[in-house]
Amino acid sequence: MAQTKKTEIAGTPQGLRASASQAIDFERYVPTVVSRLSVKLRASAKIFFQESYGITLLDWRIISFLAAEGPSSAYDIWTLGSLEKAAVSRALRGLVDRGIIVVRNDRKSARRRSVVSLTKAGRRLHDRTFDEIIVRHQRLVGDLTRDQIETFIWTAQHLEGRIALMEREIGPPLSDYDPTKIVNSLDQT
Repeated sequence: MAQTKKTEIAGTPQGLRASASQAIDFERYVPTVVSRLSVKLRASAKIFFQESYGITLLDWRIISFLAAEGPSSAYDIWTLGSLEKAAVSRALRGLVDRGIIVVRNDRKSARRRSVVSLTKAGRRLHDRTFDEIIVRHQRLVGDLTRDQIETFIWTAQHLEGRIALMEREIGPPLSDYDPTKIVNSLDQT
């Protein structure tokens, strides 16, 4: 909701009151900027994986997680991979049905967890996607320097760590960054 300032703007039609108001500038409001970036990246990847390899983005996230971390529990996949539990469970069933992963009971686990690992077909699928994924990443970061990329990653990790602080009073504002803009609005009197 815009916060109205007491500034009247001259030359407005009779019956309307013009005022200058503050509103969120969504081009500079960090949550919206990050969300917009995430939505666009997700949409691009979704199309890419479906059209190029016949898998979903979530399938690829699971496959790449297993390639990087090795055999893992479903719990590790959704928690360490920052994924939704129910969606991972559904995707795992589909990947098993297609012969991309195998799920085995972990005999050492007191909680009767299962261990998920790539099959040879799953490893081949990962390897086929790998070079193209790296090229897509390089195209994304374009002419950014290594330092700019590392600063972006540090900033994203910093913001992620501060999300919980958004819900509680932590004293005076810590940043002087103002994500608002002045807008002129015409209100009925």
